Amino acid sequence: MPTTPRRPVFPTAVFLGDSVTTGWRSLSHPRNRWTSLVCEHLRWREVNLAADGMGFFVRRGGHLPGGGRSPSCRDSTWLETAVRAEPDVLTVCLGLNDAAVLPSHLDLVRRAVSHDLEFLAHRLRGVPVVVAPYFPAVGVGPRFELVRRMVHEQSATVGLMSTDAMSLAVDGDTDKLSIDGIHPDDAGHAAIARAMIQLYEELVPALCTPGAQRSA
Repeated sequence: MPTTPRRPVFPTAVFLGDSVTTGWRSLSHPRNRWTSLVCEHLRWREVNLAADGMGFFVRRGGHLPGGGRSPSCRDSTWLETAVRAEPDVLTVCLGLNDAAVLPSHLDLVRRAVSHDLEFLAHRLRGVPVVVAPYFPAVGVGPRFELVRRMVHEQSATVGLMSTDAMSLAVDGDTDKLSIDGIHPDDAGHAAIARAMIQLYEELVPALCTPGAQRSA
């Protein structure tokens, strides 16, 4: 007799991102980062695979003297780690740092975006993958906009869902940005969390706890 699939007790949410997903130094406490607010609200188990300065291309290769990482358009280390975490839902929040190497490395960034999204689409078939690049405002800055369009176009090509929800939640509001004008502060992370909770509730309702009180 057919049975209805049950929601995992605590679904595993994997977040692959940069300093906006680590929380960087713009938060008063790590628990205020948007991924943690989302997971607290939805009762998800958070696996935060983010690193300051990382992109699809930037800081994705091997270790360099001094502790940094080289760029790479084909390294799969972070992606393999994400797959091994066995996510029930995975969110990709990359692209911001890749804008810094444009236009000189445009082709390599494009290849890196294609590599990552094709990898995830192939290896995580049946798992909801949300591609949510963050920029401090939508339509501001030609290099930001170039990366943004590239990520959305490649997501569509490989059949992944992409969204500007994170960027639109902040959208240049200085009351939601830290002093650098790029990273969201506590208020910005709370706004992003609210926007992403709404998106997840629409996209993967079976993984969202009904009737949960909003904590973001």
